[in-house]
Amino acid sequence: MDQEKLLTSLAEKTKMEQESDLGDLEQFLTFTIEKEFFGIRLLLVHEILKPVLITRIPNVEDYILGVINLRGEIIPIVDLKKRFHNTDSDIYPISRIVVVMLEEKRIGVLVDEVKQVVKIQKDFISYTTDDLSLNYSKMVESVSRYEDHLILNLDLEQIVNFVSTTK
Repeated sequence: MDQEKLLTSLAEKTKMEQESDLGDLEQFLTFTIEKEFFGIRLLLVHEILKPVLITRIPNVEDYILGVINLRGEIIPIVDLKKRFHNTDSDIYPISRIVVVMLEEKRIGVLVDEVKQVVKIQKDFISYTTDDLSLNYSKMVESVSRYEDHLILNLDLEQIVNFVSTTK
């Protein structure tokens, strides 16, 4: 009987430790652009779409592909490959448009391939500083490690800012 109580006690303690650890986790939707891994906070992701017809808009920055009509709402689509690498994205069957919601604005981001949702402990997330010397500089808020990959976690406020300045 004592052994059964001990096992029950250990199981409850383990469950409590796991639940307390959940507060120390961040969830990110990961995707690739040019074989590099990126992440977006899962709470900001509205939906993931297969590529649809994108209507071009004249006189906007070249990294804005255009707009789509999503159930009556017009949403701008950003080509991150063009923004980061200055090359146009090729749209393949595995390409996706990740629609994100930020401050009641929706924006679509064209990515090469959506990978998975990952849970990362906050201890494994390193927040970037202004001296980050990448093409992505201010658009990357943090870097995290998951399995064998470094994931560049995007700062969506910066993406929305550079889209709204083009309007």
